[in-house]
Amino acid sequence: MNALTRIGAIFAKDVLVELRTRQALLSMTIFSLLTVLLLAFAFEPAAEESVLIGPGLLWIAFAFCGTIGLEHTLSLEREMGGMEALLLAPMDRGIIYLAKLAANTFFMFLAELLTLPFFVLFFNVNILPVLPDLLLLNLVGTIGFCSVGTLLVALTSQTRLKGVILPVLLFPVIVPLLLAAVEGTGAILRGEPAGTPLRILVAFDVIFATTAFLTFGYALEE
Repeated sequence: MNALTRIGAIFAKDVLVELRTRQALLSMTIFSLLTVLLLAFAFEPAAEESVLIGPGLLWIAFAFCGTIGLEHTLSLEREMGGMEALLLAPMDRGIIYLAKLAANTFFMFLAELLTLPFFVLFFNVNILPVLPDLLLLNLVGTIGFCSVGTLLVALTSQTRLKGVILPVLLFPVIVPLLLAAVEGTGAILRGEPAGTPLRILVAFDVIFATTAFLTFGYALEE
């Protein structure tokens, strides 16, 4: 089996487990929707104000829902004994990282897609003209978020307070990503190009995904 086949097999297994349990995606989506709903009622922005504050509020919801999904990933794997089987398999542990990164990105991006219609409804923002650009920026930002989160959740999954430690480690690292994502989303909603924020996000993805790929094996050590 080549690397892509192994990545695809682990990814398909994670998707199949989620389809059977419906734990991660359901909890992520509900949490994201509740966050958008509460922030909308708290600020009650007009259409002009939504373009200014909406991107920040939207990425707050995405960041918190993504954290919930990350915590679910390896904890379920370890509870079911799947991680031991993966570690015993004759393959580079970086392949496990790439497969987990793909699964985390897939679930988080799907939760974002389910959240966007409610953002449009409650914040009175028309995203249809800029939807392709917005989805591209969201996808690149989500990859960066999950590239860091997948490594950190492996580091903290064996600790007793993993639910507390993960956000403490994760959010300081992804501050540049969140700033670029918010700035890029705001530019897109204003009808402006988001070239610079998008390039920052791509650079963030490449740097942290490469670093995590090379160090993921050490993170899995007991």
